[in-house]
Amino acid sequence: MKAQPIRTCLGCGKRFPKNQLMKFVLNNEMVRLESKGTRQGRSAYCCNNKHCLGIFFRQKKKLSRAFRVQDGQISFELKDWE
Repeated sequence: MKAQPIRTCLGCGKRFPKNQLMKFVLNNEMVRLESKGTRQGRSAYCCNNKHCLGIFFRQKKKLSRAFRVQDGQISFELKDWE
């Protein structure tokens, strides 16, 4: 049995297997939910609950660090996951 990669939720900071988290990808300065596994680019992970998602989107500094961009260079495309 192959071991599942472990990723950290940027909302709560807990570690989970990759397939249990939502993946967000930075592409052309736009953060989008990655649902099909086809988008490439820097990515960040978050639990699939409102509390963690709220923290995830409020912590601009953590997002900037995860996506390796300067503060203020990130915008969100929320229609993908609402």
